[in-house]
Amino acid sequence: MPVFGFKQYGVMLLIGIVAVFMLSRLPFFEESVRQRKNAVVVFQPKQTNMLTDDTLVDRVSKLQLSNQILKVGWDHSILTIDLLGYDPEKVWVDMGQLIIFSYEKVHNVKQVLIRAFADKGDQRILLLAAETRRSDWSDKELTEISHNEFRLHSNLESNLRLSITPSGKRWIANFANS
Repeated sequence: MPVFGFKQYGVMLLIGIVAVFMLSRLPFFEESVRQRKNAVVVFQPKQTNMLTDDTLVDRVSKLQLSNQILKVGWDHSILTIDLLGYDPEKVWVDMGQLIIFSYEKVHNVKQVLIRAFADKGDQRILLLAAETRRSDWSDKELTEISHNEFRLHSNLESNLRLSITPSGKRWIANFANS
């Protein structure tokens, strides 16, 4: 009887070793199946243009803005951009580009906050702040901005919630007089 017990345990031990070996080879079988499936794929899923923490810097740095970007923020579908303003007209053009970028090029921006600052020695002075939401702009208005430059005192200015500081008013007046 003891011999029969050793045979039974030996067979079970051999089956266990084979099972462990086969289970260890399973990832290699899965990799070959995955490679075959990838080779068969004809259509790639459409890449959506979504702004994320990972793509924020790359996407914003590709914009051709006239003013220097001081700070960029992204939080809960709100894009925040601080600019160093040199010329009021160029700040408006940059605002138009940021609006087009936010509401046409990427699809998950719900609100844009733009601030323009001036350098006064070692401190920065706020010139203006603008806030706009996606719901403020129709497709026609966005197309109008993309075909024409966004200008100060245009009819599209009403879509911005704009706050101009006293320093900002002097800044705009100084450029208007020159």
